[in-house]
Amino acid sequence: MGWPLVKSLLWSLLLFVQIHEHRACIEEERMGLLELKAFLKSHSNYTKPLLPTWVYETKGGCCSWEWVNCSTNTGHVINLTLSYINPYIDYVKGTWFFNVSLLQPFKELRILDLSDNGIAGWLGNEGNVSSYTYYHTPHS
Repeated sequence: MGWPLVKSLLWSLLLFVQIHEHRACIEEERMGLLELKAFLKSHSNYTKPLLPTWVYETKGGCCSWEWVNCSTNTGHVINLTLSYINPYIDYVKGTWFFNVSLLQPFKELRILDLSDNGIAGWLGNEGNVSSYTYYHTPHS
């Protein structure tokens, strides 16, 4: 096996590792997503599994989870599209407040869509909400 072939294989391996690292997502953010899932589940009467791709693993690939988009440059979560995750919500009895402190792990989150989930407003440090483009449909 010649040196050019070995060199090409090493570069390919390095590229594969770097791509895999970015798909794996930041550990703090993976744990934050799982906490967010638990919080959303606690405010849901939906009987089917909520966010089924969001699972506990020893090493996570949360950038490939449904409704999660990560930066290809940094691997950080930049977009969470969680609209209408509970299609059977009772908007009269089911209004609740979203805990903004759950968003602290997400250093580069820019778009947060929580629309059509019966959210009446925010709890926690509302100053954090201003740094996102967010969508939510308040209870009317």
